[in-house]
Amino acid sequence: MAGIHAGFVTGARAKIKIGGQTMGYAADVAYNITVATIPIETMGKYEVHSNEPVSYTVDGSFSIVRYTKGSADVSNIVNQTETGATNGTGAAGNNTSATGGLTSGTAAGNHLDPSRILMSSSFDLEIAEKGAAADTSVFLIQDCRITRRGASLNKRGVLVDNYSYVAIIAGDNETPANFPGVSGMDKAPIA
Repeated sequence: MAGIHAGFVTGARAKIKIGGQTMGYAADVAYNITVATIPIETMGKYEVHSNEPVSYTVDGSFSIVRYTKGSADVSNIVNQTETGATNGTGAAGNNTSATGGLTSGTAAGNHLDPSRILMSSSFDLEIAEKGAAADTSVFLIQDCRITRRGASLNKRGVLVDNYSYVAIIAGDNETPANFPGVSGMDKAPIA
């Protein structure tokens, strides 16, 4: 049948945006949302009355395949914000000494620089789906902080940086402009 559109979000059609910048060659992204609960117990009753939530945590990881300015120039990787650009991020590469989403001087990059840790700020991580007209936000993780960075490289492989992060809140089908907020205590009561 002609005209069938894919109904699933796949890695081939997904974009990872960190601090609003699309990351080139993002290999994977994972997130976990956990609501910790405690049992409320009383004397004279063996079972608990209820399990009450006491905390909400978000954590996860993502991986970026590393490339340099030289390989970006050879592969014709250009910034997606440029007119007519089709792939990747900036041609400067995504290594830690060039300009990019995870380098020193950016929101996420300052988390990895000991001289800038205290001046660093959180960033948003967004999973979006590429569309013909515009990207559609699938999942937004707000106020992330990088907690770990590692890498792996073997003889026949490519260098992949692995990052772990913690965040404050996450949600489906959200954009930074209409995110619901941190918690119900920060909002007016629902009528």
